[in-house]
Amino acid sequence: MAVPPPRSDDKQALRRVLREARRRFVASLDPHAYQAALAAIDTRLSPLLRRAGPIAGYVALRGEADPLPFLMRAWHAGRDVALPHIAERGTERDMVFARWSPATMLTPGHAGIPQPDADDVIQPAIVLAPLVGFDRGGARLGQGGGFYDRWFAAHPAAMRIGIAWSVQELPSLACDAWDVPLHAIVTEQEWIEPR
Repeated sequence: MAVPPPRSDDKQALRRVLREARRRFVASLDPHAYQAALAAIDTRLSPLLRRAGPIAGYVALRGEADPLPFLMRAWHAGRDVALPHIAERGTERDMVFARWSPATMLTPGHAGIPQPDADDVIQPAIVLAPLVGFDRGGARLGQGGGFYDRWFAAHPAAMRIGIAWSVQELPSLACDAWDVPLHAIVTEQEWIEPR
């Protein structure tokens, strides 16, 4: 645990501290070290290719650990790969996963995040989720929109894997009733399964 955290129930303060820790960590890496860190994450994700079903990832932004090397490898291995698409219906927003390939055109969606069109929605068996923070109990701190928690609650059979840098680990996170725990967390240093 590299971050001296604020109270674990002050999620906005935690997000600020963890985003800054993430920014500093990424800024500290030279290009070779950054590529080595991504390669370490990719290697740790490799066993997921032995599991059946589509794999969903995300577009990494603002220093998030990037699952793209693994998604590319999965796609080249013939796996169905998807990225999130936030669908807006009036004032409601829902997340679905849309099929992706290296040739897929991405357009800015919710909060400017690049996303594929929702022409071909698929149900992933494995979801790689971005994290702002995590603990070893499988608790996940996201951006605060609740998109992943709602999707996870509606699709409990999907394997939930958080992707983060090791500096984003906290000793513990206070969970709300709607928070859905992760099955594992992958960092550049290790594969963590909740205790």
